[in-house]
Amino acid sequence: MDRWSPSVELTAKEELLLKRLTRVRPLFGFLRVHRRELFDDVFQDRLELMYRATGAGEPPVAPALLCMVVLLQGYVGASDAEAVELAVVDLRWQMVLGCLGAEAPAFSQGALQDFRERMVAHDMDRVLLDRTVELVRSGSMTKREGAGLSKALRAAMDSRPLVGAGRVEDTINLLGHIARSLVQLVEKLTGMPAKDICKKAKTPLLLASSIKAGLDIDWSDVKQKAAAIEVVERQVSSLQTWVERHLDDVVSRPLQPYIDAITQVRAQDLEVTKDGRVCIREGVAPDRRVSVEDPEMRHGRKSRSKRFNGYKEHIARDLDSAAIVACAVTPANHPEEEAAVPIAADILRQGLHLVELHIDRAYVNSPVVDDVYAAGGQVFAKPWGVRARRPDLFTKRDFKIDPQTQTVTCPAGEVEPFDPGETVEFDPEVCGACPLRANCTQATSGRGRTISMVQDEAMQARFRKLQQTPSGRRLLRERTAVEHSLAHIAARKGTHARYRGVRKNEFDLRRAATIQNLEAIHRELREAA
Repeated sequence: MDRWSPSVELTAKEELLLKRLTRVRPLFGFLRVHRRELFDDVFQDRLELMYRATGAGEPPVAPALLCMVVLLQGYVGASDAEAVELAVVDLRWQMVLGCLGAEAPAFSQGALQDFRERMVAHDMDRVLLDRTVELVRSGSMTKREGAGLSKALRAAMDSRPLVGAGRVEDTINLLGHIARSLVQLVEKLTGMPAKDICKKAKTPLLLASSIKAGLDIDWSDVKQKAAAIEVVERQVSSLQTWVERHLDDVVSRPLQPYIDAITQVRAQDLEVTKDGRVCIREGVAPDRRVSVEDPEMRHGRKSRSKRFNGYKEHIARDLDSAAIVACAVTPANHPEEEAAVPIAADILRQGLHLVELHIDRAYVNSPVVDDVYAAGGQVFAKPWGVRARRPDLFTKRDFKIDPQTQTVTCPAGEVEPFDPGETVEFDPEVCGACPLRANCTQATSGRGRTISMVQDEAMQARFRKLQQTPSGRRLLRERTAVEHSLAHIAARKGTHARYRGVRKNEFDLRRAATIQNLEAIHRELREAA
């Protein structure tokens, strides 16, 4: 296998190009100058392990060169086809790839796609990110004295919504889309025309331009809509039965994902009434599939009012440098706390240990928080709000909460025990006679003031104490650094996913984080110059 060994010395034409790459797309110049440092022999050895040395077939394109292409592709937002063309028509690409003046591309679209799939399969996108984290934290490229950081890590964690690449559909269109895809695949495998398949399977709806056009009903009529659901379900079930009865195992095996999808949508969206009718299920299934093309994207919320369909991107940023140290992607309906576990595992894999963790409160229930405390570290987060229903009423902050004795004392001095996660109600008789009642509660006569105690009340008490001092508020504001990093990722990648599925979108996020880390090194070099 040929190894990528681009020259270190600059040609006259490269020097001319570098002079122009100071304001617009300056990372091209950085990558040209430092490509040998980034792709050293040790890292190239790791890349080459993705390939088997069988001696059969054409020798692959140098993996390090394709890895650089992947970075350039993420930097400019190019597709695979565009990347191939840019390697021929863009002097900046040619300079970085070491093929300045070439009239043919150094790689093909298929080779690039194959390399990306190998990176995902071998987790090399994580290794590449780790490589840039090491370069940022060690200061080896900037060569600044004392630039290296210790293995103790102060990190901040946050997330952002990512709209999925799959089309979101309602129940009727989901079933229709799956059924159409099933018919198309049967046609491809058997050579039987789609018209004959639909006729034999008794699914005439699939011959219409769309499922809803084939139904041709008044969708504002509740009865007609209910009847349409039964028609669609009956015909889709008829197609499933026909496939299972008339196609052998060899042919039906590739069809199984679509059969499973039909079963999944039927289970999550439909139910049978007592009189045997099929209807739309009340409510939304907890893990409802929303797309045929991307089976992993889900309904989600970033806030109470902001809904989206797709994924959540999570990053952890080093607060003592500009490095993004780890990333994760989860379906949109998964709580943020789940992503903290793989992020912490990636941090640990790099030989770093968390001594400070600055997080959004959505991550507070993660086991990573307990691990940081157990190791003697500190956790910082904005506490839950303690606003009263009326501005002139006492808030939770006016009550003295003692997590050790698990007691809460009201402003009038009454004490009640509490259990974390429960709501405490003070004695109604005492509250009724209390001179401070008008400033404490709007509860009806015979009811006392209530206080909700969260499960992590002791931790929330620490956060509230921080919020009350200038030094504590300064510590809580440190988390804004990760918000800025997320904003840069959003500006680079946009709001919509480039790929389908959790793993491929995680690859894309790690690539964006890698590029940002390289830009951080470049900024340090320019500041030091």
